[in-house]
Amino acid sequence: MRLASSQKYTPLSISDSQGEGFIATATPVGTVSAVANSFLEVVAPATLPEGYIFEAEVDGKTITVTVPKGGVEEGEKFSIPLDPESDAYLGTSVPHSSIPVGHWKVSVHNYCDLLSFVKVLLGQVMHRLKLTWLANEGGSAAQTESTFRILFWIGIVSWIVSNSLPYAPSSFIEEKDQATDAFYMGHFIVNIALLVVAAFRISLICKTREHIRNKYKIPSQQCHGCEDLCCAFWCSCCTVAQMARHTGDYATYQGMCCSETGLPPHAPSIV
Repeated sequence: MRLASSQKYTPLSISDSQGEGFIATATPVGTVSAVANSFLEVVAPATLPEGYIFEAEVDGKTITVTVPKGGVEEGEKFSIPLDPESDAYLGTSVPHSSIPVGHWKVSVHNYCDLLSFVKVLLGQVMHRLKLTWLANEGGSAAQTESTFRILFWIGIVSWIVSNSLPYAPSSFIEEKDQATDAFYMGHFIVNIALLVVAAFRISLICKTREHIRNKYKIPSQQCHGCEDLCCAFWCSCCTVAQMARHTGDYATYQGMCCSETGLPPHAPSIV
């Protein structure tokens, strides 16, 4: 908020029990000159080297923070100078996930090396966005909390089933290596089930990508009107990886395979 006068605020110390997610409340301390030095206390989101730049959130506003000389340790508090004309109040800032608005962080072609367990990563992205397992908004807390777990098990089961088809029971094979009707029927049913799961996956990717584009005001660039569907259908792995990179700060936080968001628990939420 823009200060109506030259009144400034002083940083407040907070107890360790309040944690790094706490934002201190600013308290007026009187009138100071416009040239007075003002400082903001920042909680380091990770162990970072000197000169590293990240974003922090202060009262709903985002500011750019440069790590001071000597670097910082995770959880360490350090002060940075704040422009007297800044819109931000003085207090304690918390790390904020840096997500660009108006364009994708990376191109969809930059991450075509992700070829397995797409549903697991998709579930993590949807969990970050607080979507239900059907990629819908506005679900209850219980519904959004179970998103990753549901898609995780769908992905695991479908992977096991699809990879077990070559090892059909020998009881379905007649003498002289002739398959029985039960063998063909079993394969038919399993393939239909996998086709349904694939269509379900494409639908989730399409809806999630559309949600991200709307949320971060990213216009479609190709295939106007059906870009999300085309990306989900023709390049689902790359599309999910693009969404994961866009909604997660992997440069600061190490990716985690089986966490609900794909990031460490202390990583800031994007919603």
